[in-house]
Amino acid sequence: MRRCTLAAAAAATLAPGAPALAMEHKTIIDHPVGTIAADYSGTSRVSLQQVGSVSVGGRPETLRCRWTVSLVVKRQARLGSGQEARRTLAQSDVVKGSVPGWCPQRDHAAERFAAKHRDDLHAALMALAEADRMRGTPREG
Repeated sequence: MRRCTLAAAAAATLAPGAPALAMEHKTIIDHPVGTIAADYSGTSRVSLQQVGSVSVGGRPETLRCRWTVSLVVKRQARLGSGQEARRTLAQSDVVKGSVPGWCPQRDHAAERFAAKHRDDLHAALMALAEADRMRGTPREG
C-alpha cells in the first residue's frame, strides 16, 4: 500500500502536506471586555492512498484511490489595538471517497478533489469558527 499527500499548489511535484484549497472568514464579536476582530484562515489538505492491486487478465482489478480532505483553521483574534490571541483548529476527514484506478501523481488532482467539495469545506470552516466563538463566550451562572 502506498500513501502520499498531494498539493494543488505544487502539482508538478509531490509535496506532502501542502494546501489544496485556502478559505477565509472574518467576523466581529461583541464581548463584555470589548469588540474582538477574529480572522479565520482555513487550509484543506488532501490525502491520497493507493489500495488494491492490478489483476491478471480475465480477473477484475481491485485497484482504487482512496482520498480524504481535512481542514486546518488558524484563528487570530484582536481586542482593539492591544491583546492578540491565536489558536489552531482542525477537523479530519471533512469529506472522503474513492475512485477506481491509480491515484493521480500530478494533474492538479488534489485541487480537483477539494474544489468539488468546496461547499462542504466552507461549512466545516464556519462550524469550527462557531464552535471557537461559543468556547470563548462567557457563561452565566
